[in-house]
Amino acid sequence: MNSALELSDSHVSFINFWEGNATIFFSHALIHKSKGRPGRAAGTSLSQEAELILYEVTVFGSLPSLPNTILTGFLEVGGIRHEFLPLPFKRKVASVLSLEFVDGSIVAIAGRNSHIELLGRPTLLEEFDQ
Repeated sequence: MNSALELSDSHVSFINFWEGNATIFFSHALIHKSKGRPGRAAGTSLSQEAELILYEVTVFGSLPSLPNTILTGFLEVGGIRHEFLPLPFKRKVASVLSLEFVDGSIVAIAGRNSHIELLGRPTLLEEFDQ
């Protein structure tokens, strides 16, 4: 099965900055699993807690009021723009996370060596045919 984290409709509870790094904590990361392309082909949708970690970060824009829900977003890594982050996800190149939240706030966080850690147990949301 192929898996991906969809940034749109995922919930960010907090962003933790430590020693020049950042952890973006998702209390509800929207995870798609499919035999084909996750989020595009038939499969399942799950909710799971997750952390996106970026190292050596720079923040552009104001931090949003959190918790908040992502309206739209992407992570650009090595010139490739991901709205659905393939799982497992670990990259050792420059990255830029760009998020627009439902309240209209926008933030971008640039960093290096991004990776995602899934936490806890997933909760089934739906099975879908597309």
